Amino acid sequence: MFGYVQIDKMELKVREYMTYKGYYCGLCMALKKNYGQLSRLTLNYDMTYLILILTSLYEPESHCKQSRCIAHPQNKQLIIENEVSQYAAAINVLLAYNNLKDNWKDEHSIKSLLAMAPLKRAYKKASKRYPHKNKVIIESLETLEALEKEKCNDVEKVASVFGRLMGELLVYKDDNWKTYLHNIGLYMGKYIYILDAYDDLERDKKNKSYNPFLLCETDDVKGYAEHLLQLNVSFLDHEIEKLPLIHEKTILDNIIYSGMKNKMRSILDKDNCKQCKAKTQNTRRKMT
Repeated sequence: MFGYVQIDKMELKVREYMTYKGYYCGLCMALKKNYGQLSRLTLNYDMTYLILILTSLYEPESHCKQSRCIAHPQNKQLIIENEVSQYAAAINVLLAYNNLKDNWKDEHSIKSLLAMAPLKRAYKKASKRYPHKNKVIIESLETLEALEKEKCNDVEKVASVFGRLMGELLVYKDDNWKTYLHNIGLYMGKYIYILDAYDDLERDKKNKSYNPFLLCETDDVKGYAEHLLQLNVSFLDHEIEKLPLIHEKTILDNIIYSGMKNKMRSILDKDNCKQCKAKTQNTRRKMT
């Protein structure tokens, strides 16, 4: 369900792109140091957004260095790490493990079961460090499972469960900013759930799997999904502007105003792209 919160690389300056990549590599390094090499396979862009917004708000001391890694053995990469990277690495492991466990429980996915084994030690370590966050993740996944079993057709209701989960994960400290951070996580989580559900629509229809869009009472599913997505991005933008963010603000703006909207457009319009591709292929066949 992750990977929907990304930058628009073409609209970033080189320095901004290198900084974003530095935080991403910093998260990868934090995973390796704290939870072992295999935990790096759980790396995703959405957690990089969490690092950017919490770093911009709390301004922890960051450490920069150049280093090679498995993915980049030839050229050294910029790595930016701070205390938020450590937090994001733990959350990354908790989300990945519980998601695999959920897949095994619901779909009896052997692939998920096999992936859980090497992450078990990392999961125990992360859950011991953040027991409350782990409890929230487990309870939220159980609520989602219950809604799926009762065939809930209310997209907003189901998406809100995942939104509240992300809201809780974005709360880093018990201070005056926690309500704003929770709201940002809420709208981001709803955006992720809705886009993921729409993205999986055809596959779930074919497999007869649960998807709230297949059950909701509307003839214009695409229009309804787009309306919900636009609404949540708008609320997300409104909440972010309430925070005194300065450092990395241009990268955060790029993600919301361009990256997320590009991702949304590419998924909403994928049917049009398929039709155009099929039309082009038919034309070529006729010409030959």
